[in-house]
Amino acid sequence: MTLRPRTVALLAGLTCGLALHVVLAARVDAADDGGTRSFFASGAGTRALGMGGAFTGVADDASAILWNPAGLGRLQRMEAQAVHTEYASLGSSEDYLSFALPDWRWGAMGISLRHFGVDGIERRDERNLLLDSDLSDAETEITLGFGRSISDVLGIGAAVKLQRQSLAGFSGGGFGADLGVLLRPSALIGSRWAWADRVTFGLSVRNVIQPSIRLDQETVRDPAVTRTGLAYELPLRAGRGALLALDFEKSAGVAPRLHAGVDVQVHPLLRLRWGMNRGTLTAGTAVLWRDFSLDYTFEDGDLVGVHRVGISRALGATVKQRQETASLARENAIQARLDAAFQKRQEEQTKELLAHVRAAQESADFDEALQLLATIEVLYPGRSEVPPLELQSLLGKARQLEASGDDATATAAFGRVLAVAPGDTAAVAGQTRVRERALAAASREEVMAAGADSTAANPGAVPDRKPRAAEPRAAAATERVADAPVSRALTKERRREIADLYRRGVAAMSEGRSDDALRYWEMVRSMDPRHERVAEYLKREYLMRGMEHFASSRLEEAIAQWEKVLGVDPSDQRAAAYIARARSQLARTRERIGAER
Repeated sequence: MTLRPRTVALLAGLTCGLALHVVLAARVDAADDGGTRSFFASGAGTRALGMGGAFTGVADDASAILWNPAGLGRLQRMEAQAVHTEYASLGSSEDYLSFALPDWRWGAMGISLRHFGVDGIERRDERNLLLDSDLSDAETEITLGFGRSISDVLGIGAAVKLQRQSLAGFSGGGFGADLGVLLRPSALIGSRWAWADRVTFGLSVRNVIQPSIRLDQETVRDPAVTRTGLAYELPLRAGRGALLALDFEKSAGVAPRLHAGVDVQVHPLLRLRWGMNRGTLTAGTAVLWRDFSLDYTFEDGDLVGVHRVGISRALGATVKQRQETASLARENAIQARLDAAFQKRQEEQTKELLAHVRAAQESADFDEALQLLATIEVLYPGRSEVPPLELQSLLGKARQLEASGDDATATAAFGRVLAVAPGDTAAVAGQTRVRERALAAASREEVMAAGADSTAANPGAVPDRKPRAAEPRAAAATERVADAPVSRALTKERRREIADLYRRGVAAMSEGRSDDALRYWEMVRSMDPRHERVAEYLKREYLMRGMEHFASSRLEEAIAQWEKVLGVDPSDQRAAAYIARARSQLARTRERIGAER
């Protein structure tokens, strides 16, 4: 792998810093804590320890619960870690398990278990006489943590834990708590430098509530430890990168300690790590395969080298994928509710129109009944109630014409009944009856009345159901929509405003406030015509309102609503057909009113 000059300079600078730390390490270790700090203060996780414990500003895996719980909020997938450490020459071992579960709504939960054990401890009296040579010490820490990214700038986290120790027949336990913060400084100060966006800063306080353990007569507190850290993601070639980290650690009665580390991706399947932990060299590697990572870390200890082997596994979908799935499910649920409400309104409107049809039939106004049935067929085609009511209305109209003596028109009307229902006995009998009466009248008067009657005006004609093409006004609306504003580049604030208006519209429609919903959605479309389902929702509401106006004989209002549909979608065939039907009916109404005058 060939590194660029800038990369070499950065790595060289970090190496010089590590070398300086080696020189200072003797002074640091001289001011030790006298054994008051817990063994668990050294942290865990092969990746973090392979980087020399410089992980406060990184904290992006399941071990973040121990280093900086705010980092849990950065996790994108569920993750499990397991590490075993063997201190062979000391007769001790350590086991570490951790699991993190991120959630896009609330943040991420994590839990870890650490256990340290030592066997073969000698027990002597005040005269240094050996009393027992097979005592053991066991220490356990269970931690439960939570982290959440408040924004692109800030993440916060906290953890509570239980520590327990058993030594030579004595045991005790205590509770503690940790806090953490993770910042992206460039987002906070508005930096325009690309490199600044790759810097993160972390701050954690271990034992902000200090666990106290009493084994015999004295109570020992695990002191607080404050850590600050910086991390920088350095991009390399071919999409690879290096992670540089630096931590500064301080606790009461202990001199400050420096930690530094590097994690380099040399291949999609291989990562290398090295670092410096309080003057001690660390190194490690990770072999990656699919969602698995097999890690190894070596630390050059004061008495003996420490080898750690661990495995981690990422599980399930990413936070973003789960958020998109949940958003889609929520949208589908909302869509189902709106569809149900829309269907209910259609059913109510259809029932109202059918009731008007039956009322018109009872009052023998068969022209009105046929007109209403034609309206139902246009708005809601395929209704099973329409054919029998249409047949009944046509038959009633034919009988009405027969009773009035208009035999020619009555014959044609009975013929239309037979066209709808061939073989209808009442229509056949009526048509035969009228024809016989017409022939008898023709023979008596010796005129060609039958031929003239066959071309007479037909007041009982069924309205034409084939919609004509939308007229110039609808076409003009289509042209206006063609010039609808195209979505410009939207700022993040503008997108949030649009999303808020869209959600308000959905909520208003779910609560039955259709006017408010329409207002919100129209505002959304004016700012972003392609936002989610706003066009679909607007079209449906305009269609429904047009149907309601049409059913109430407010034809011009219906046309205006359906033209709004064409304003949203010029290719909508239903709106064009409805407009043509409404214009046809409006023209006939005006002709009838003019004839009456």
